[in-house]
Amino acid sequence: METYLAMKTPRIAVIADIHGVLPSLKAVLSDLRKDPPDEIIVAGDFIGGPQPCETLSLLRENKCHFILGNGEDNMLKMHRRTAPEVWWTHQQFVLGRWIYRKLDDDHFKFLETLSEQHVFHKAGCAPFRVVHGSPWDINKLVFPDKEPEALTRALAMIPEEVLVFAHTHLPDVINKDGKLAVNPGSVGNNLNGDTRASYATLTWDGNKWQPQLHYITYDLDEVINAFKQTGLLEAARPLARAFLESILTGENTGLEYILYAFDIAKKVGYCDLEAVPDEIWLGAEASFSWQFDL
Repeated sequence: METYLAMKTPRIAVIADIHGVLPSLKAVLSDLRKDPPDEIIVAGDFIGGPQPCETLSLLRENKCHFILGNGEDNMLKMHRRTAPEVWWTHQQFVLGRWIYRKLDDDHFKFLETLSEQHVFHKAGCAPFRVVHGSPWDINKLVFPDKEPEALTRALAMIPEEVLVFAHTHLPDVINKDGKLAVNPGSVGNNLNGDTRASYATLTWDGNKWQPQLHYITYDLDEVINAFKQTGLLEAARPLARAFLESILTGENTGLEYILYAFDIAKKVGYCDLEAVPDEIWLGAEASFSWQFDL
């Protein structure tokens, strides 16, 4: 009598834009344990936020595969002393300095080993490419609806039939030009009005990768506590406050605050600024339209 063992269908999970938010990451990993994938790929921006070291440690414990995000690239620029001077001098960039000072030499040695993109090729399956922003620029935001030509360019640049990209915090699955583009959204802070964490899975059906987006509810009060207990909220106000409010609303409050502060600076006579003067940056918090009293 012969016994046939069914082979497990190849399944890959992709998570991105965690931004050092440990409660949401724990919720996503807990969900993944219900049906463990063959691999977990982290598509960048994992350390920037209230719990950068704890987040990286947990991801490494789970044997994830990593690429750099623009956030990690910025930390490396600071470590190599190639970052712009204003990153060290202006209050606008104090959140980045706070995160940078949490990292030690071992963290930077690990970051130095990572690439900006990677082609993943599982035996018996077609390869797919993972980038953070775009195939040509780690910082490039690719918005398929607002800027379809950017996605067209991205898909045309790669030989693979599947592109996974992140950075926008907007989960999406797009079939275009005979190829598949997948954005897993953000574990730490989606910007589509949905406060849930999201991630993507790719399942091989024997012929092609089948994508699926997953949405996970987690305790937002734990995130508020993380911002407060780590000291980030007070140390990096007002941008840390905007970051936290963005998590609580699913809206891009951080960008709104930056634009608001720059607009005030322009109205009082500043132009061609690399950074907002400190007195304006800090003073704008009092007049900005906040939704939460944090």
